[in-house]
Amino acid sequence: MSRTGGRELGEGSVGFDSSHEAMVTDALTAERAKTVLLIAPAAPPYGGMQLQAELLKNLLRRDGFRVIPLASNPPFPGLMRFLENCRGLRPFPRAVVFSFLLWRDLAEADVVHIMGASWLYFFLVVYPAVCLGRLRRKRVILNYRGGEADRFLSLWGRLARPAFRMAHLVTAPSKFLKQILERHARVQVSLVPNIVDLSAFQFRIRRELQPTILVTRHLEKIYDVATVLKAFGKIQERRSNASLWIAGTGSQEKHLRSLVSAWSLRNVRFLGHIPHEELPAIYNQCDIFLNASRVDNFPGALLEASASGLAVISTGAGGIPFIYEDHKNALLLDPGDYGGLALAVEEVLENSSLTRDLIANGLALVREFEWKTVGKVLREVYSFQESRSETCSCNVK
Repeated sequence: MSRTGGRELGEGSVGFDSSHEAMVTDALTAERAKTVLLIAPAAPPYGGMQLQAELLKNLLRRDGFRVIPLASNPPFPGLMRFLENCRGLRPFPRAVVFSFLLWRDLAEADVVHIMGASWLYFFLVVYPAVCLGRLRRKRVILNYRGGEADRFLSLWGRLARPAFRMAHLVTAPSKFLKQILERHARVQVSLVPNIVDLSAFQFRIRRELQPTILVTRHLEKIYDVATVLKAFGKIQERRSNASLWIAGTGSQEKHLRSLVSAWSLRNVRFLGHIPHEELPAIYNQCDIFLNASRVDNFPGALLEASASGLAVISTGAGGIPFIYEDHKNALLLDPGDYGGLALAVEEVLENSSLTRDLIANGLALVREFEWKTVGKVLREVYSFQESRSETCSCNVK
């Protein structure tokens, strides 16, 4: 089967399965044979890296490049399938399968784009990808995006540092992460922000906001949806018609449902996993986006909310203040401040002038992450065209 369109998941690759209108230039046309080996997790589980990889794959192919998507978590073949049930053991034999598939696919690649993260993933996926890519004389781009980078590199920086130094170029989606990597890994890091596909989201002007609140984060401790529920309890004391929609799944779901019952919260809807292509319809039915994460890097969910015309209220965890500015395009609170989150919701409901500015500035912010801007920089990072700079001009602080 031709690899131009990618292989099926069972063969070890993953289908990480609108628009800028500029025509592809003559220089780009001359580079159509260039091939990118794109390494990222396959769904399930669903997450930001998987979604960005899917979007990147589709946009690169649309611009005429070949993309070979390779799952960092490939399924076990044949007689090894029993290992899927060995939760503590399976990452290690899976890394062997991944490395075999990686060696095979490197033969066709010009550039290896590694979407990197922290902890065991770094040592079982990033290290083999960097080492084998260099061994096969490919250009290796380490696109690091781990939300717990500071903690991980504080503990394991000495062991991780050689992988960063072996890569031809290290990139990060925000200055927040860039600073952490440069401090711990001691390498120069280029900014290449995440992509927002504005064509996938319908911006709707809200003449008057309703207390219809949305959360679209994984139900895990680091995203602290329990604090959202506490804030919502305060909101309902003032606005009995308030509703909260929670789109996502995770290990905390049972606990969160029990909190809703224990606190007698009304109008709380757990929507479960929503396919990404169906999220725009969910955004369209809500007016306020509420985020209480304690650890974050470059949260695409907030940008999607801004692209859809929602008022964004969030904690200022991690990289969020490097993207959003308090009282300009969002309202930002301290992590765990459920009272502050509740008051911020009341503020956007009462202060229509402020809310209009937040929403308009949020849309302007999102436009900086469109493909026509980020794609140009990424091609420079790949060395697919001549450039004086490998740093994005996007306004990621």
